[in-house]
Amino acid sequence: MTSWRSIATAVVVAVVSTWDPPSGGLLTRTASASPQAVRTTNDAVFTAEQAKRGEILYQFVCATCHGPALTGIEAAPPLAGTTFGASWSGAPVSDLFERIRVSMPQGDPMSLSRAQKADILAYVLFRGSYPDGETELPSQTEVLRTISFLAAKPSGP
Repeated sequence: MTSWRSIATAVVVAVVSTWDPPSGGLLTRTASASPQAVRTTNDAVFTAEQAKRGEILYQFVCATCHGPALTGIEAAPPLAGTTFGASWSGAPVSDLFERIRVSMPQGDPMSLSRAQKADILAYVLFRGSYPDGETELPSQTEVLRTISFLAAKPSGP
C-alpha cells in the first residue's frame, strides 16, 4: 500500500526534476535531439574509468532508490532497460543530466558535484551497453546538448 508520504514525495520529485529556474518554467524534453547534436550515445562518449568512478558513486548514493542493478524501486524509475531507453531516446543527453543535476540525490541534490553526476551518468550508459571511449563525458550542459541519447545500441563486432 502506498503511503501519503510516498505519493507526496513522488509529486515533489516530478515537479523539481522538471523545473527550470532560469526560464521560470517547466523543462520540456523534445522528441528529437537538438539540431546541433552531432554525436550519439553510440559514439563512445565516456571512458571506462569514468564509468568505474560512477559505479562507486551510484552504489553509495543512488542504489538505495534506483536499485543496485538500476531496475528502480517503488517510485524511483529504472535507469536501464527498454522503458528507460524509450523514455530518453532522441533527447539530448543534457536533458537526462539536468534531471540528475537538479533533483538527485533526492533530498540533497547539491551534495554531488557536476563532475560526479557526469560520472554516474557515464555508469548508467555503461550499464546500458553503450561503448566507452577515450574522452570523458563532460559535465557542461551546453556540451551535453550535442550528444543525442539513442535507445538502440550499436550492434556487436
